Amino acid sequence: MTTPRRALPLILMVLPSLAARPAAGADASLMAEGWRCLDVPGRAAARFIGRPQGTVVMTAENAVGFLLRPTRPGEVPGDGYRLAWRWRVLAAPAPRDTATIGADDRPASVHLLFAGAGRGGGFGAVLRRGLRAGLLGGAFSGRVLTYVWGGRAPPGTVTANPHIAPDGVLIVLRGPEAPFGRWHDERVDPAADYRAAFGEVAPFPTHLAMSADTDDVGGVAVVEVEVPRFLPP
Repeated sequence: MTTPRRALPLILMVLPSLAARPAAGADASLMAEGWRCLDVPGRAAARFIGRPQGTVVMTAENAVGFLLRPTRPGEVPGDGYRLAWRWRVLAAPAPRDTATIGADDRPASVHLLFAGAGRGGGFGAVLRRGLRAGLLGGAFSGRVLTYVWGGRAPPGTVTANPHIAPDGVLIVLRGPEAPFGRWHDERVDPAADYRAAFGEVAPFPTHLAMSADTDDVGGVAVVEVEVPRFLPP
């Protein structure tokens, strides 16, 4: 698939990092920081590389993958915390319908995982099929908030995650109006989003993840994400 012309100069900026990464999965710098890859069986794996300035370059070429790590002791600073990051899309296929299985490609997402409150058990099954040994330390049956860049819906749209309903929601932060190549800052309130989605008080998140997804309709997504950080109220 041809890369959009407007994205080419930006992609050239990250080519040295792209050339250094493994064929799939996470590079050694990310693994050393506790990140691990979650692949989807039967699908090509997205690729992740850490950069010195604290960002991660994610590339999905007809592929999908998750970069995931546990939250660290003391990392979540108590009730009322926020999650903040910035990201930019350098290239991506045309927007798709993120709420429909088989068309739910999106260039980038940030996920928070909450253990022990799931109703459907669907996410646990997905994780068990795709996990590399020991990634979550056993079965997982919780809920997930997914903050999305991509799709055709406008920012603020909230829909069920079609793969893990009723235990996951998609919250659109950047839709088709967001320009390529420009950094966008995000600051979200996960506890409020959890309560709105599930009608309950949120437990503290157990895992943080990022993902890139172009495996259904195809194409290439290249995204740079500043690693999300938890902030006090």
